[in-house]
Amino acid sequence: MDVIIPIGLAIVLAAGGCSTAPEPLGPHSATDPTIRQLDVGSGTNAFVIMGARPILVDTGWGDSTDQLENQLAKLGVHPHHLALIVLTHGHGDHAGGASRMRQLSGAKVLAHEQDVDMLRAGHNRPLKPMSFLGRLLRGYSDKPFPPLLPDLTIASELDLQPFGVDGKIVPVPGHTPGSVAVVLASGDAIVGDMVRGQLLRPHAPARHFFHDDCRAAEAHVNRLVQAGSRRFFVGHGGPLDAREARDCLRADPCP
Repeated sequence: MDVIIPIGLAIVLAAGGCSTAPEPLGPHSATDPTIRQLDVGSGTNAFVIMGARPILVDTGWGDSTDQLENQLAKLGVHPHHLALIVLTHGHGDHAGGASRMRQLSGAKVLAHEQDVDMLRAGHNRPLKPMSFLGRLLRGYSDKPFPPLLPDLTIASELDLQPFGVDGKIVPVPGHTPGSVAVVLASGDAIVGDMVRGQLLRPHAPARHFFHDDCRAAEAHVNRLVQAGSRRFFVGHGGPLDAREARDCLRADPCP
């Protein structure tokens, strides 16, 4: 879970630079999937993994699905194309749009069983700030979202081959009890809020503002690197060099 960036800061972050239209995203082989990062508003990312069919990872807030739909359309991905919707965890800025995207696509929504209560309630668990800045920002970060009962829940690893991607979903509890990472054989991993990019340096790693269990979350960062992950796609900022992210967190132990 991250902050809803205040309007003034959002203007600063958006200022400057030129944008180019993304290339359409066609099917890839299951053994050579590609990841596209999507800006879904409020400083939050969603992702499309394109293998034989596209998988959507996270959805943004419930009020940002128009932006998500537009981002998908620019890639040539219609919601009906989706093979699966994966939620890295149950916080509203990642899961709030899932109900709407399920309605549009007909795709099943998958989450870890430990975050189902949050999803069903449509409200986050109490956020635990990791710093003074986290305490200041907590008020921007917590609001209700459309409740959801996932179609599929997991308690252990899940192979994504049946969904057209050479990869797996791995439980990584810590940020929330039901956090998961999507780990590809290529060395890429979508890790939700295990770590984040800095606000003004999005490719520079930083500890997330909030964790239920900081030490558990960051132990999983280390395990993913040891298992071969080289690049982290994160919910806010990024992508990040996985080893750099691990070393940054090691240098500043959890509070």
